[in-house]
Amino acid sequence: MLEIGYAHRPVALGRGGMVASAHPFASLAGVEALKAGGTAADAAVAVNAVLAVTQPYCCGVGGDFFCLYYDARSRRVHFLNGAGRSGSRATLDELGRRNLRQVPRIGPASVSVPGCVRAWGMLLERFGTRPLGDLLAPAIHYAEAGFPSTHLVSQATAERLKVTEDAEWRRIFVPDGRVPATGELLRQPDLALTLRALGEDGPDLFYRGKIAEAMAARLDAEGFVTAEDLAAHSGEWGEPLATDYRGFTVYQTPPPTQGLAALLALNLLEGFDLGRLALHSAEHLHLLVEMIKLAYADRDRWIADPSQWRVPVAGLLAKDYARERRKAFDPKKAQTYASGDPSGDTTGFVITDRHGNMISVIQSLYASFGSGVVPEATGVVLHSRGAYFNTDPAHPNCFGPRKWPFHTLIASIVTRDGRPVLGFSTRGADGQAQFHVQVVTNVLDFGMEIQEAIERSRFLMGRFMPGQAQEVLKVEGRVGRRALGGLARRGHRVEAVGEFYDQMGHAQGIVVRDGTLMGGADPRGDGVALGY
Repeated sequence: MLEIGYAHRPVALGRGGMVASAHPFASLAGVEALKAGGTAADAAVAVNAVLAVTQPYCCGVGGDFFCLYYDARSRRVHFLNGAGRSGSRATLDELGRRNLRQVPRIGPASVSVPGCVRAWGMLLERFGTRPLGDLLAPAIHYAEAGFPSTHLVSQATAERLKVTEDAEWRRIFVPDGRVPATGELLRQPDLALTLRALGEDGPDLFYRGKIAEAMAARLDAEGFVTAEDLAAHSGEWGEPLATDYRGFTVYQTPPPTQGLAALLALNLLEGFDLGRLALHSAEHLHLLVEMIKLAYADRDRWIADPSQWRVPVAGLLAKDYARERRKAFDPKKAQTYASGDPSGDTTGFVITDRHGNMISVIQSLYASFGSGVVPEATGVVLHSRGAYFNTDPAHPNCFGPRKWPFHTLIASIVTRDGRPVLGFSTRGADGQAQFHVQVVTNVLDFGMEIQEAIERSRFLMGRFMPGQAQEVLKVEGRVGRRALGGLARRGHRVEAVGEFYDQMGHAQGIVVRDGTLMGGADPRGDGVALGY
């Protein structure tokens, strides 16, 4: 039974294919790509491109892209790292010369190389069947003709208007100096031209052609990224991380993402009979929070660019290590922990096709509308992922040239006996690993359908936005006073928040059960799951 007091969406069902994404137009575009014979990879590009138009504050071609792809023919899960590196001018000395104590959160100096477009090309080259131009057609339509602005888009635009001075951004998103109201058409003709050109000429146009020239010109004076940095960019195929959890294999995206943190938390939780605890009781929530604290402590200590820093993944994921870490757990008392420095907007989606392939994608501009920088006549909002570097020379995630910054972005696929049973992805900045653990255990330990697992109350440990207290535990109030009181008695600084609190992520997931596809989308956002 769900908690009383809110409407429960039915789980989406299908047999031929399924798309669960953060906007109805994107899910529709993905289903149309699948019904036209495309693979999960083809549909992923179509979905992501529409989201880049309809969720311009969350994602876009100016951001980074990560995915896990289950290939039904080989029964293997592949990892695509579509992240860009910092610019060649990104040094601590250069920060000092500009009188900057840290990497700015907005503006040209926050921009690293955007990796999304190259990732689209690599994904289609390996697993796609349809031309890029065909897949971008729905996004081009919504950018050119416009789409009705949602409440979330209008709200994010109004908030970003207070701090963004970029003339191009203002021209596109606040025409006539006014934020579009909910339902009002938002048109992005420059972005439509960019997408059309990419469809005709391919991803190289973004990194070596006229779009790259516009980006380099905009970043030349104040940024750290050069034309040479853009031209040198390439994504990478690699191996995902995985751990066994109660007979399932849970895959996550590896460093530089925080997927390791979700697996560490699951390893710790495996030592407890989680399913016997009363759901969302103080005992249940306290256990989850404390295990996540231990996982995040290791995350903050170790995760950085794996090409420049040895991340001891095997040791951290060893079951013996989890056994030792569990000894720090006190069932009656909260332990102290200071979380990282979270802030961001992201989109996640999951797709399955008729062949049995599954893709779980996470794509982001980092902060809302990223850097707030739009190179002239491109319509491309550049991300601000470089802002996640720190300036501690002894830390592996220290600001430096041609490095991947630490990424909060993660995506997950769960298999059993070599076949996918769950794909999951969510926005949520630093909270993403926490939300993965909560929803995945809802499915695997409590046997929930994916829509219920997503709708259930969630918590967020630590701050979400700069300036918030690090030790606060935000909990959606639907868990009830008894659970909230029990957490407070254990020493948690509890803050009850709204029933469907926006900072608890906007999750999407698909479960595969006996050949039936079961999709869920988060009522905290605008998403929808569609199957056929």
